Amino acid sequence: MNIGARVYYPCGMRAWGAPTRLLKASDADSDAVSRFQDGDESAFEDLVFRHEREAYQAAYRILGNSEDAQEAVQESFLRAFRALKAFRGEAAFKTWLTGIVINVCRNHAAKAEEKLRRLSISTDCGEDDDGVPRTPAINDPGPGPEQSAFGSELHKAVEAALGKVGAEHREVLVLREIQGMEYEELAAALNCPVGTVKSRLCRARRALREALLGVWP
Repeated sequence: MNIGARVYYPCGMRAWGAPTRLLKASDADSDAVSRFQDGDESAFEDLVFRHEREAYQAAYRILGNSEDAQEAVQESFLRAFRALKAFRGEAAFKTWLTGIVINVCRNHAAKAEEKLRRLSISTDCGEDDDGVPRTPAINDPGPGPEQSAFGSELHKAVEAALGKVGAEHREVLVLREIQGMEYEELAAALNCPVGTVKSRLCRARRALREALLGVWP
């Protein structure tokens, strides 16, 4: 298995596409995990093919931009590849992978917040050698191609509102309302009781409604 610096995860980034479903997803995952643990590393490609789209969509909606989402997906699948030998199947592979994606996205978000904090501190940064005041460059976070493809105005409004709610709320909304995960799956992925998931989701929905007031009539 070739894991190169320019490869997103072990089998490379593929175009998003619907996998061939010869087995139920859970059965196919279990089969691929068993083959991988028996030494067939190529079985990991089957897992990536089935789950890369949802992993990217979740990371994109949590982090808000394509570049960070791709980095998060890359890191998530690399972590999964390295840890899969020890996977014991206490939860479904999809649930286990989602937990990895969430943790990676949290790390990326924390790093982004730290960069923003440093940027705000560095705004008073003196002068260049020629006496001209220095101003830190800020990249334009304009919409990427994924945002342009979302389609309807409502979808765009929801995306904008998701960007305004807190990270904890955004996570549970993406996983429940967009990814369609059940409460038990959410509890396993987020490592908290089902009751906590339900109360968090209730608060998240309220926060989303409030955020939509500013972007949707």
